[in-house]
Amino acid sequence: MNKLGSVFLHSGIWLGIGLLLYLFFLRQEAPPAQVIGTDHIELNRSRDGHFHIDGTIQGTPVSFLIDTGASTVSISQQLAARIGLGCDIAATFRTANGVVQGCSTRVDELEFGPFRIVNVSVAILPNLSSEALLGMNALRKVRMEQQADTLRLSVSLMASK
Repeated sequence: MNKLGSVFLHSGIWLGIGLLLYLFFLRQEAPPAQVIGTDHIELNRSRDGHFHIDGTIQGTPVSFLIDTGASTVSISQQLAARIGLGCDIAATFRTANGVVQGCSTRVDELEFGPFRIVNVSVAILPNLSSEALLGMNALRKVRMEQQADTLRLSVSLMASK
């Protein structure tokens, strides 16, 4: 075999190995988040005009601000350090206060009220004014009904899918 043919053969083998590794890691995508729980909870609007709910992330107590304008559950860097969460992916986030550099990670378990969501994405943001924001990637898993100053969260068949 001539030298050029050998180069093409080796290149093809390495290209094939690279393609197989790419496909393997591409298929290692995280399973979708799912909500586990029954019942409902009713929250009253607090004095600051928002709805708050106590919960946990990875078993660590957290006070969430319910934020339907946030696409992702977001936590402060201080809370991430307290929980022991690191950054998986650096990211840019568009917030109510402008564009912010942060990162995202996945947590095994997030609870709020009677609900538990497993395998959920969380944004870690510097200078977050609240300890944690409960964003739509978690809230879309439950049914939300607001009447005046009361917010009712419940599990419905549609929301749990």
